[in-house]
Amino acid sequence: MKDMKYEDIKFNKVEVKDLNQKNKEFINCRFYNSDFSEVDFSASFFEDSCFSACNVSLVKFVDSKLRNVQFQNCKIVGIDFSKCDSFIIDVGFEDCLLRSCNFTDFKLNKGLFRNCEIIGCDFWGAKLIESDFSYSNLKDTIFEKCDLSKANFSFAKEYRISPSNNKLKKAIFTLPDAITLLRDFDIVVK
Repeated sequence: MKDMKYEDIKFNKVEVKDLNQKNKEFINCRFYNSDFSEVDFSASFFEDSCFSACNVSLVKFVDSKLRNVQFQNCKIVGIDFSKCDSFIIDVGFEDCLLRSCNFTDFKLNKGLFRNCEIIGCDFWGAKLIESDFSYSNLKDTIFEKCDLSKANFSFAKEYRISPSNNKLKKAIFTLPDAITLLRDFDIVVK
């Protein structure tokens, strides 16, 4: 990955030797079965691209622009998405492991987080209107001061979302996990 700009390229089983990949541009690229652990993609631009079955743990996206970028069946650990360029952010996650990622003040309306293991992540102050968390496990994930209006948590589990600290207007939840919404009210449900 020595070039600065890539367009319409399919990368398969990439081994990145130089972890410094700053200021790169990827348009309509596909990444398959690759390991990008600890790569620094700061100030890079990704558009209409997809990572499939990749390890993107500890990747740096500081001031990076992610427009229509999909992650499918990826391992994503320790990424601070709050450092991405907030003006251009459009990402989706499906069938991924997201662990210890930071989405503080993240603005992603209609975001996709479907069927993911979202473990120990932080969504403090995030605006996630109409986002889809269906079928996801949200163990130890923090939602504080978030706008989750019309978000879909159908068949999601292990979430802890306080209705008094988040906007949940018309959000969708399914039983039996929806009972956990009452946890912070110190009431007994029989």
